[in-house]
Amino acid sequence: MNVMRAAGIIVIMLLATQLFAQEVDLVRLGYASNDVTAKQIGMTASADGNLIAFVYNDKTIKIFDVNANRFIKKFKGPYTTLFDVQLTPSRIALVATNEVQVWDWREEKLVQTLPLTHAATKTAFSGKHALLAVGQKEGNVAVINVDKAEKVNEIVYPTHHVSALAIHPNGKSVVVGVMTFLKSLNPLKQFDIATGQMLAFSSAGIYSMAVYNENGSELVTSGMNGLGLKTVINVLNGNDLSFKSQVEMDLIILNALIPYGGVSIDNKLLSITGSQSFNVNDLQSGNRVFTTMSDKVKLPAYGQLGVGSFNVYPLSKTKLLFNGSKNNINQIYDVKTNSIVGYFFSDSNDDFAIVSRDGRVDGTPEALAKVYWTSRNSNKKTSLESTFEKGFAPKLLVGIVNDKAAVLQQEFKIEQVKVPVISLQAINGKAPGASMSTQAQLKNAKFDVLVKENPQEIVEVKLFQNAKLVKTIPGNGTTKYSFDATLNTSFGEDNFFYITAASKSGIESEKVKFTVLYKGATEDKPKLYLVTIGVNTYKNNKYNLNYAQADADGVEKAVKQNSGSLFKEIVTYNIRNDKAVKPTILAALDDIKKKSLQQDVLLVYYAGHGVMTEGTNGEFYIVPHDVTQLYGKDDVLKEKGISATSLKQYAQEINAQKQVFILDACQSAGALETVAVRGAAEEKAIAQLARSTGTFWITATGSNQFATEFEKLGHGIFTYALLEGINGGADANADKKLTVRELSTFIENKVPELSEKYKGSAQFPSAYSFGNDFPIVTYKE
Repeated sequence: MNVMRAAGIIVIMLLATQLFAQEVDLVRLGYASNDVTAKQIGMTASADGNLIAFVYNDKTIKIFDVNANRFIKKFKGPYTTLFDVQLTPSRIALVATNEVQVWDWREEKLVQTLPLTHAATKTAFSGKHALLAVGQKEGNVAVINVDKAEKVNEIVYPTHHVSALAIHPNGKSVVVGVMTFLKSLNPLKQFDIATGQMLAFSSAGIYSMAVYNENGSELVTSGMNGLGLKTVINVLNGNDLSFKSQVEMDLIILNALIPYGGVSIDNKLLSITGSQSFNVNDLQSGNRVFTTMSDKVKLPAYGQLGVGSFNVYPLSKTKLLFNGSKNNINQIYDVKTNSIVGYFFSDSNDDFAIVSRDGRVDGTPEALAKVYWTSRNSNKKTSLESTFEKGFAPKLLVGIVNDKAAVLQQEFKIEQVKVPVISLQAINGKAPGASMSTQAQLKNAKFDVLVKENPQEIVEVKLFQNAKLVKTIPGNGTTKYSFDATLNTSFGEDNFFYITAASKSGIESEKVKFTVLYKGATEDKPKLYLVTIGVNTYKNNKYNLNYAQADADGVEKAVKQNSGSLFKEIVTYNIRNDKAVKPTILAALDDIKKKSLQQDVLLVYYAGHGVMTEGTNGEFYIVPHDVTQLYGKDDVLKEKGISATSLKQYAQEINAQKQVFILDACQSAGALETVAVRGAAEEKAIAQLARSTGTFWITATGSNQFATEFEKLGHGIFTYALLEGINGGADANADKKLTVRELSTFIENKVPELSEKYKGSAQFPSAYSFGNDFPIVTYKE
């Protein structure tokens, strides 16, 4: 008994020593597994960090462009299993159990299938040289040039399986480590890739991984000590594999944190372990200075030691991407701060979310709704969507990678934030029941809301109907709020509602969702209220534009030609040049506010200047004809411009539940030095405007129109793509009906293509679609 107690004390002391020496990552992002379309089963990044590829178990392959902040390719690949995936600027290699498929991902075409001699057990990749080494059972190593889609050589180190593999940074040699069932020790061997000749070998050992440092002067290896009881890290000479140093780490029996793959940077080993933890070890002391501490500890079978694909991908010199959970959430580690600084969630559909540790978010509305903040020590869950108003940051990933995004003052700790908790108490005086749905014959409905936690934190309570904001009530510190609503059949008999409470912290309550099935009278055929504004000539002629009027005329003509059968009537408001002043534009919106019904559609198109005022509380304005100075005169903008706040108010008060705003709002040539900074601020303002109102916004804000107008097109590039889409190009499923989401997707894909062709560099528009989709055009059979 005393011996066992002493052993227990030793174990506890060892654990305490390890925990004292390391930074443990406690923060988590989560999602419900049934909320994703497909599970992510592979991820990789290009050598320069500009491209990230994701592979899913529904055979979808997607490529994300970091600088463009969007997926630029999505296609299906008929692979059977996936062991590993690697990426070059034009090719993607899918390593299956017994073959390697090489695809031209830009053309979505399978180039070559290269069979493996035995089942894959380990991979190594040199993006600089496009060389992929695939270690296999029986000690075979196939070296493949991915760009050429051909096998360079097959090297054999005959034994049970390849457990350690590394390509030298010069691309000329490969190091191979093998494992046997009999637990005999085996040296690492270095082979010339071109000839297969052995160049050097190390002392014998049990190796689960090998990786070169940046310049190839050192080879860092890991595995077990001779007794198989402890994890060890060896540092060898990168050229002749002679021994330099060794440190012993964890007891295998305690945590099985044996490195299986990773990178060596700044005298540290950044690795993924057999238990799927991400660990950072100092190569001099052996101390683990950071860990994500996997919750899925597993003891490896000796015959499987080192088997698997466990990769860490540099996105820059200090930021690295990895997946520490084998799920759809990938982590970004910062070498400088020794911490996780961001996350990348993706799905095989169009959903993705970027999250920084200080609470900023970016991504699709659907992804932000399904992913939530949590932590190892808490059961509390708060969706990313709830942090949108406080933390939305356009192009967040490139900001995290390049340290260019504005950083909030401290790490976001959701467990310390006071967020209101609300519930639906009654619909028309009756409890909603577990289904959160009911029927109604009468057009008018009443909803009673109960605040269950933190009522004093509420700034306002908001009611959304069919995803559009319809009512707001200022917070008053009480626990009860009531809304009156008008039911309709704009989207069918089902009226989808949700209620949310905004708080002082900027974090919203979780949505309370419910449905009212309206069995009353069906509304008349809808009207389309079409407002087109084009400003070529400004009172200050240095702001004049070339194609804004032609753009607005083209949009009005295209919509009227193609939308007639959808609507009872198209009511047009044609506002051009010197008529495009604030009183005239607001008079049109006021007229629509008086006349429109819930079933109607509002489409507003604006071509002219857009501007963001300065300061932390800057606001976006569209700029009418008589604004004579865009920057430095915020009082003039407030007097003569039309603010995002004003547009938000109109979007809420106009009854039409289907609303889309399209802005070709460019910067002026005289303000080019401010475009990058202001462009991001404008995009954020419009995204928040779209979400807060539940309406659609498609924009080219932040662009410099002078650089994207061409006589060959007769329009600005953005509106040229818009017109092509309205005139039939965006009807992706060929059902003779064009919806807002189809149009926005077409524009997002077409504008970069056109701008690259005519301008030499891609321009990326933005589309924010927080409302329900609806058709705006029908085509004749």
